[in-house]
Amino acid sequence: MGGMGEVYLAEDTRLHRNVALKFLPAHLTQNEKYLLRFKQEARTVAALSHPNACMIHEVVETDDGQTCIVMEYVEGTTLRERIQRQPMKVEEAVDVAIQVASALSAAHEAGIIHRDIKLDNIMLRRDGYVKVLDFGLAKLAERRRGRNGDDQTLRFPLPESVHTTPGIIIGTVAYMSPEQARGLPVDARTDIWSLGVVIYEVLTGKQPFPGETATDVIISIAEREPLPLSNSVPDVPVDLEKIVRKTLSKDLASRYQSANELLTDLKRLNRELELRSETLPHRQAVQKPDPSRKASIGFKTNPLIVIGLVVVTILAGLVVWRLLRSRTTQSIHPTINSLAVLPLVDMSPDKSQDYFADGMTETVIAGLAKVGALRVMSRGSVMQYKGSQKPVPEIMHDLNVDGIVQGSVQRSGDRLQVNLQLTPAGSHQQLWSASYDRDLREILVLQNEVTQAVTKAISISLTPGEQTRLTQARQMSPAAYDYVLRGRFYFNRQTKADNETAIHMFEQAVAADPNFAGAYADLAQACVWRLFLFTPNEKQWEEKAYVAVEKALALDPESAEAHLARGRLLWTPQNHFPHETVIKEYRRALGINPSLDEARNQLAVVYVHVGLFDEAIQEADQALAINPSNILVRFRICEALLFQHKYEQGLAALRELPLEINAAIIGHHIVWTLFKLGRNDEAASTLAEFEKKYSQDTGGLFTSMHAVLAASAGEEQKAEEMIKLAQERGKGFGHFHHTAYDIACAYAIMKKNDEAMKWLEISADEGFPCYPMYERDSSLDNLRTDARFISWLAKLKDRWNYYRTLV
Repeated sequence: MGGMGEVYLAEDTRLHRNVALKFLPAHLTQNEKYLLRFKQEARTVAALSHPNACMIHEVVETDDGQTCIVMEYVEGTTLRERIQRQPMKVEEAVDVAIQVASALSAAHEAGIIHRDIKLDNIMLRRDGYVKVLDFGLAKLAERRRGRNGDDQTLRFPLPESVHTTPGIIIGTVAYMSPEQARGLPVDARTDIWSLGVVIYEVLTGKQPFPGETATDVIISIAEREPLPLSNSVPDVPVDLEKIVRKTLSKDLASRYQSANELLTDLKRLNRELELRSETLPHRQAVQKPDPSRKASIGFKTNPLIVIGLVVVTILAGLVVWRLLRSRTTQSIHPTINSLAVLPLVDMSPDKSQDYFADGMTETVIAGLAKVGALRVMSRGSVMQYKGSQKPVPEIMHDLNVDGIVQGSVQRSGDRLQVNLQLTPAGSHQQLWSASYDRDLREILVLQNEVTQAVTKAISISLTPGEQTRLTQARQMSPAAYDYVLRGRFYFNRQTKADNETAIHMFEQAVAADPNFAGAYADLAQACVWRLFLFTPNEKQWEEKAYVAVEKALALDPESAEAHLARGRLLWTPQNHFPHETVIKEYRRALGINPSLDEARNQLAVVYVHVGLFDEAIQEADQALAINPSNILVRFRICEALLFQHKYEQGLAALRELPLEINAAIIGHHIVWTLFKLGRNDEAASTLAEFEKKYSQDTGGLFTSMHAVLAASAGEEQKAEEMIKLAQERGKGFGHFHHTAYDIACAYAIMKKNDEAMKWLEISADEGFPCYPMYERDSSLDNLRTDARFISWLAKLKDRWNYYRTLV
């Protein structure tokens, strides 16, 4: 696991996980230069958080003075081991290349160059996930100008003597770029070359620049062109040949200029391959005429034709019968496409187990929610009816559903009795009812049985994937399941104290059953909430969440909650808001559980930021259909309306929201909207009211609006003062890109185009590449004839068009 340092497999006894421990050889620990390089690796990789990059957990000093990096343990095979069996098929190779390029893109954005991409440093897990290992030779690239305009050459400055000396070759020769082999300074394009070598090798089983000695290989890299891929892979797509040839261009200017550019081409090719594979099975094989057989001319009866006509007649009759039967069934049972599961009544003698009935309600909801053709109301929307005497028909009307599942649960030790019944809208008769007596160890089996029975009763057809999932259930520890239900009970209260209790319960659950994927997913969710909602400065919760997510997905790649948690963890300033990756995580979650309203809410957030407003509103509407009580979703709709310049409509919706959900950003948006409507005096007075009531200026949002208003009033000195203050107050703010956009607008209004362009780029690069908004915002009108703005906006439009393809 790397060319610099010894690696051991170990167990983390605190978090019950396998880890890799990386040590320097003993004789090198006395060498300050090597020790500094070793620690540099830890700091470099720790700054990178990406699902395809090997994660560093911590750096520790052992009792005997050794420095040790505790790293993620990746179980699988290296690409070298994989292709020793046989070269990869084109589709598999492209998938691997996409994952590696995605990791490199994130690394390069963070100012990190790997410099040692090779088959041995890329692991392939059993679930198809790729992990890039060993950033031990990484050099921190020169980063773009910082927020304050200073040159951030190194994220972690090191003594100049430790920087790799020009002329010293570091890395594996066969994968070196020409400039690297010559010992020249390198940039991100050297990783692109190395990835090109990897793609060539996994497809052909051969190296593109062979040689008997290292010197021969270096000469080949410098002077020769590789043989075409088609020599070894006759059916290789032309576009893939072009991609590999471009990665291996000796001319730096002709090579891909960024990993993201390469990633775009690989994904485009992958979509073409997927479309091709989808159409191939539908092509009908055409039989060539057999000249040895004579054609039959005339009306002589062929027995096969007679049999065929009889079969067709019978099939037609069956179709008609099915249609008539379907109409009869529909007249008896109304169509049910949406359901709500009311809180189950607790019939247990021990009333201290109230959490258990709530948990069982959630279990039934979770099972039904995985059926794509069925809209299932979330837990948050139904728990208001716990103990309610409201008639069921009124509840169905309130929730706008076609049917209600209700019932009771009784626990006795490790035995469980559940009684359920389904009532359709407009009827007092039960469409279905059942009683279940089960051991707690079989709770997941029971969940699947209930889902199958309900969908059968309402005549919903399950997809092959859903059918497969409903046959897969494992037994579990009753104690672990009990801890999970207790944890969910506290988690749903959404207070800091209850969150702490929930985390403790989930940790007890995974200790009781280390193979319980659902418990790890719940633990990840609780840690995510702890990190983002209660203690954003306590980064250990991010680490715990990452560990729990990876464990959950290793045990169950179909965990929607784990994909949701991973998406939230990735979409941060530290990870440079990887919109594409996060969109895919949320869509994966919704593909597994279409009724996961929080995944739709988070997807809407990302869509708003990248300018996909219609898609954001669509996701928000679907989330509200599942959980009308989710107020944050309503805020997403407001933002989408405002950023589309539908100011009056958005303002009216904003003012209906409770300010408690986020007073700073709601207040900012109200003031911003009033300014866009030309009501500057009202904007200023409203801003003053918010500042008086909510003194904390989150992220400098209030101050940045002062800058905009001052710039608009011609008060340039005040505007400059407010801009400087907004930058100070915005430090560490997760959504500083909104503050940055206000600053850009203020500078544009003052016709200070250089500063305006700088802050526009910061806003877009740090999470807010909202092309449709920038394209129409009147605050930027002074930039419309600036060639830099025109060029930048064109590039932003290209990114926006690409995001549209993801939908």
